[in-house]
Amino acid sequence: MYIKEIALKNFRNYEEEKAIFLPGTCIIQGANGQGKSNLLEAIYNLCFAHSFRNLKERDLVCWNKPFYYLQGTIYLQERFFKVELGYDLLKKRKVMKINGKPVRQFRLAEHCPVVFFLPEDLELVRRGPEERRRFLDRELSQDSSLYADFLSRYNRAVYQKNRVLKEKKLYRETQDLIRPWNKQIVYFGSRIIQMRAHVLSIWSKLASYNYNVLFQNDQKMKIVYNNIIGENAVTAAIEEIEETFVNKLALWENEEWKRGFSLLGPHRDDLTFLLDGREAKRFASHGQQRSAVIALKAAQIQLYSEKKEKPLFILDDVFSELDEQRKKQCFLLLHNAEQVFLTVTEKDSFLDSFLEKMNCTSFLQIREGKIREEKRNAAD
Repeated sequence: MYIKEIALKNFRNYEEEKAIFLPGTCIIQGANGQGKSNLLEAIYNLCFAHSFRNLKERDLVCWNKPFYYLQGTIYLQERFFKVELGYDLLKKRKVMKINGKPVRQFRLAEHCPVVFFLPEDLELVRRGPEERRRFLDRELSQDSSLYADFLSRYNRAVYQKNRVLKEKKLYRETQDLIRPWNKQIVYFGSRIIQMRAHVLSIWSKLASYNYNVLFQNDQKMKIVYNNIIGENAVTAAIEEIEETFVNKLALWENEEWKRGFSLLGPHRDDLTFLLDGREAKRFASHGQQRSAVIALKAAQIQLYSEKKEKPLFILDDVFSELDEQRKKQCFLLLHNAEQVFLTVTEKDSFLDSFLEKMNCTSFLQIREGKIREEKRNAAD
């Protein structure tokens, strides 16, 4: 998969710009606040019809403009797709078109193999459970519309249940009111747990191998999925997960009533990164923690390549946060992608040596929402 071209009108700080790309690596350079990340956001939006920042559509419209419009061409599954996205502030209406035909559901997103690497992802190991859940949900929702649907319905049920619990009604009355929401929480939550467990078991095995190969050590890396079922979640039948969920909700219903919010389910899950059986968050160095995340990203790229086709890899100013050794290991990942978009604030000797080795097909300079293209190739 790769992006052939993109045109932006009134999107974020871009009034009207266009860029043409080839397979290979595109370097996007510019000072902070000039629009590098906004261009990546437009590319992501073109693939998935929403922002990776989880912004509302109105927030994507350029200041004092009535609408935004994106148009681009995506090469996917040996075909070209013309994609158009727009939002009208006055009408409060979003328009999506594929090959000139309006669509209500953006089915193309299910088939787009895109791996996104943000600077905050590097801190995944040491941050809190909420950030790790957000990362997990972002990655799985991107790969599966079914997962995204389950997650949306589950979150709505939890929200409604919490509204009832916060009203502090009598215990018996509260149980009667939350029963229908618990039924939905069990149904959708069990399927979320099953899907998470399956994907994480694959990620963990691949990431462990990558950690050893990329960083040339024999430490054993493992990603543990903490949920109400435990490690059996990866092999348990859906009926078994549902039964365990129901039983645990019954045990905790009095505590939930006392505290006034839901205490069990996927919205409380977490990931634990282990190195040689020890929790990386507590015992690993900062560098080792970042290495574990890079190994995980490599696993995502490998999984996409096996399931679909070589992915598109987007890295937003990640290298500014890495030492030279980990930059080198990150560069090794780029060979597994069909197309790479990499943002940097400035060129340095390390980037120059990288450009000589990689298939760098384009180099963009970004300044105040303006794109200036400098064509390059591996021989330059």
